[in-house]
Amino acid sequence: MDTQNAIADATKQLVEQKGFAAVTVTTIMSAAHLRRQTFYDHFKDKYDVVAWIYENEAHGVTGHVQAGNWTAVLKALVSYFDNNRRFYRDILAVEGQNAPAAVVRDCFKNIICSGLLSLSREEQVTIGGQYCQFMRELLADGVMAELQRWMMALNPRTAQQENEFLRTFIEDQINGLLLRRRRINEYQSIA
Repeated sequence: MDTQNAIADATKQLVEQKGFAAVTVTTIMSAAHLRRQTFYDHFKDKYDVVAWIYENEAHGVTGHVQAGNWTAVLKALVSYFDNNRRFYRDILAVEGQNAPAAVVRDCFKNIICSGLLSLSREEQVTIGGQYCQFMRELLADGVMAELQRWMMALNPRTAQQENEFLRTFIEDQINGLLLRRRRINEYQSIA
């Protein structure tokens, strides 16, 4: 096991046992049986470790999915969060400048962008500009808020139900935009 993975594994275990607020670089490195200074050869701080964990593990579960298949990526991510619920329940509650939720939110922005592009190609409707960016940001915020709510729930929906609800929500929003664009295009072709 390489050093980064050892640090990441120790961090996950400690967050699950003690909570993110109680975890320090010292406790991470003690649990990993490594010198404290070694930490800074690989990471800036504990937030950086969490971002690395998410980016590497999420890529691991979504990397096999065909590019552009946003529904499969969403399904894989929901399953990933469900399987790592104890860790992310605490992590996604962290607020502030380096909040790990920002990394996750960016991933959802990319999924939504992929959905927008995919559905616009299927429907042969151009989507772009500032409104597209606004929609991507707003939907990512909504999906992120729902993911956090789902992760914190005492009796959460199944991962399959959560995925279906999120996918339907994203599709409904995008389809509403596509329908409006189609109507505008039809009106312009008549005028």
